Amino acid sequence: MTETFALPDNELDSPLALLLDIVATTTRRTREEEREGAETAAADHVYRAYTSTLGAALEDTQWTGYPALGGTEPSAVAYLGAGLWLHHTTTYDTEYSDGGDALALIVPCACGRGYITSHLESEDDLVELLAELHPTGGRAEHGSDTRGRYCASIPARAITP
Repeated sequence: MTETFALPDNELDSPLALLLDIVATTTRRTREEEREGAETAAADHVYRAYTSTLGAALEDTQWTGYPALGGTEPSAVAYLGAGLWLHHTTTYDTEYSDGGDALALIVPCACGRGYITSHLESEDDLVELLAELHPTGGRAEHGSDTRGRYCASIPARAITP
């Protein structure tokens, strides 16, 4: 259980009060720096690795950064339109990247229940995925189910900012 620490009124001018103010200011500045760093890293990655597609379509100001929370790395998202999002993080997880930039396209599910995430390795992956999504109006079709209650998508409420 986490409780907010409050100093008694007679100790508001104490060295501890000053230290707590310094920590609060530093933490706030660190989060702002993480947001800005995540936005810059995303824009740089897209510009370098997706030059002909995302690099041409997105401005660096279209990224919204988020600080590291709950053991996650700082990340950034960009809205593409029609419910599609890009998610970028700089990671050391080698499952989806070789350590460094990880980019994912988040696509609304055709059944309307949530979103499907596709991890992108290259510009060719993006082009192939967009070609698959074009006939569906940018909606991810289910592979083996028939839009029933077994949808494997992430519920919309779980990723709504």
